Amino acid sequence: MTVSNFFAGKRKIHALKKRIRSRIFAVVLLFALLLVPPPDEVPAREPQNPAAKYLPKIVEDAFNPDVTDANRGKEAPKRGGKFRIRTPASYQNLNRLLISGQEEQLIINHLSDSLVERDQETLEFYPGIAWCWKETDIIKRKDGVPVEGRIIEKNDQVVTFVPDAWRITYARCDLDKVDEAGNSVTLKQDLGGATVKGRLTLLDHTVQVDEGFYSEKAAGKQQIEVAALDTWDNRIGNRTEKRPFAKVNTAFQFLIRKGVTWQDGQPFTADDVKFSYETIMNPTVDAQRIRNYYQDVTLCEVLPDGTTVHFQYGKTYFKALEFVGGTLDNNYLIPRHIFKPEQYGGDEKAFGEAFNVHPFREMPIYTGPYRVKEWKRGDVLTLERNANYWKNNIPEDRLVKWKHAQPYLDEISFVLYRDIGPVVKDLQNGVVDADFNVEPSMWVQPDTNTPQFTTRMIRARIPYPDYTYIGWNLTNPLFKDLNVRKALAMLIPRDEIIKNVYQGVAVPTNGPFYRLGPGYDNSLQPIGYDPAGAKKLLTRAGWLDRDGDGVLEKEIDGKTIPFRFRYSIHNARDYHQKVADIIKESIEQAKIQMTIVKSDWAIYSDTIRDKNFDATRFASTIELDPDPFQLWHSSQSENKGDNFFSYKNEKVDALCEEVRETIDPEKRWDLVKQVHGLIFADQPVCFLESFDELFFIDRRMRGIKLYAGTYPQNFSEFWWSEIPENRR
Repeated sequence: MTVSNFFAGKRKIHALKKRIRSRIFAVVLLFALLLVPPPDEVPAREPQNPAAKYLPKIVEDAFNPDVTDANRGKEAPKRGGKFRIRTPASYQNLNRLLISGQEEQLIINHLSDSLVERDQETLEFYPGIAWCWKETDIIKRKDGVPVEGRIIEKNDQVVTFVPDAWRITYARCDLDKVDEAGNSVTLKQDLGGATVKGRLTLLDHTVQVDEGFYSEKAAGKQQIEVAALDTWDNRIGNRTEKRPFAKVNTAFQFLIRKGVTWQDGQPFTADDVKFSYETIMNPTVDAQRIRNYYQDVTLCEVLPDGTTVHFQYGKTYFKALEFVGGTLDNNYLIPRHIFKPEQYGGDEKAFGEAFNVHPFREMPIYTGPYRVKEWKRGDVLTLERNANYWKNNIPEDRLVKWKHAQPYLDEISFVLYRDIGPVVKDLQNGVVDADFNVEPSMWVQPDTNTPQFTTRMIRARIPYPDYTYIGWNLTNPLFKDLNVRKALAMLIPRDEIIKNVYQGVAVPTNGPFYRLGPGYDNSLQPIGYDPAGAKKLLTRAGWLDRDGDGVLEKEIDGKTIPFRFRYSIHNARDYHQKVADIIKESIEQAKIQMTIVKSDWAIYSDTIRDKNFDATRFASTIELDPDPFQLWHSSQSENKGDNFFSYKNEKVDALCEEVRETIDPEKRWDLVKQVHGLIFADQPVCFLESFDELFFIDRRMRGIKLYAGTYPQNFSEFWWSEIPENRR
């Protein structure tokens, strides 16, 4: 054999080995690809809200110097005792569908439960009154009927669809087996013991099963040309566009848990859910502020099994589950048997008028861990533990985030203090045990910073998702000109107010979203104090002191109008008067007359809802993942909606509608920032500041978690480590 033949043979052997290795690699790769689940091409079906990454870590009793890392969580919660909390405003009603105040909502949160609950630390949804729920999509072929199922993939040409497939969410504690390799879960025997197959998503408290993947239903997968689908008219701002009838996340089913009862012992039923929804949608019921969240619901029915409620939305809404599921402050469930709608013979108006004044406003019946014991109007509202709370009749190992000893406290009383003068003394002397509405002046005053006070009280401070503003009534000719609104913003000495009134526990804000949240545009700078610049803008707008009387005038609609307006505030916070006085002094230096109108909260609230005001200082809380529609869409300026300053901008309307149907969170937050920018440019309100939330709480209280949400405390978790003698 020659040398050349030898190397030629070697090359052939090497090439053969290379081909074999390549084919083995290809087979292995193909096999691996077959094992990898196909990607879900429908964007952003998030199992839980990714806004959770913006939440701070919650540490129980973090502000209590008596609780250290070494002893935290070592002491078992004790049951018993009473808890007295100072409240700054009188409550008006406790009917969930009619309330307008945040303080009232806090009470109702402890009186009621929802179909779906949410972990405030992770934002994960988990079963409540509904032991599980289902979500899916809807398509409709031309000349066909809507069909529910999972849209697996969607592009401009083709929709991949699995009929009658759902994403089902189960509590882990209701599952006998979770088989990740086999893509299945098996229910506990008392729930039927069925095995449900599909792609699994495992979360802290729940397991989601996507039947569109790896289940028998997936065998019915269909490829549907977009051209074969019917179309529907989607309203965007002032225009309408045709869209293919393939709607993502638009159908929901809630399977009602057995054994849930109202606080009067009557069973909770699927009919209660349907009745609650229908009451919201009754135009005579004063529920406009929440009706907008359900306006796109096209179907609410009880299925033949009598225990399942079925909802359909006419379009995608990223918060649909929160609202039909009724999580936390979105809870809408009321008892049908209390209101007896059948006695009105289908007369919607008569029922609505009766509902608005029903005694339920004062002594409501809900399903929650506390119930109303006594309500002395203008004095004290007392809640007591619901002795027959339905969760405590279910085995504890079948409950998510609930212990049978809960709620630990026997009673909670909310004590009205209109004047903050005696509050510090009564906290120190044990007349009241906590203040969750501490005013900045109280926070910094020497009496609350002494060893005597802090030996008794915890001082806690957290960022709060709120913003304050001066709302201009845009139906008033004085405020129609953008130059005027900008000038007024330049006349507000925010830094002085923050320093001298809020004692440095607030920061300037530039828009209507949580300053630490994903929708806030930090690139926008708050309008600064600039009296000279304000004067130029007012002159440009035609406001001059023509007659030398010290007040600006302008001819509007043929009449000479002086620049005078009323500034409305309520008496529930002492600092409102101080802020108003500073603003009045500054504005009147610019030759504008401002009259301060101060009233009780109830009168003030009605005044604002009826738009019988010129300007008002207001505060709004906002969710971490916001929906701006309720406050900023023009439709909400009618029928006592929350857009009480009557702001109307077609571009903002269109963006608000687009935000609602955008499931992808990053895209949605980009849209929210655009809303922020447009509102900032229009200045329909003068944005002021965002507060830190301040708390004084008895140091013997335990189980305190202060959540970074609109309702930072859950009193069902609180317990006395040592029950005071006067609280036994």
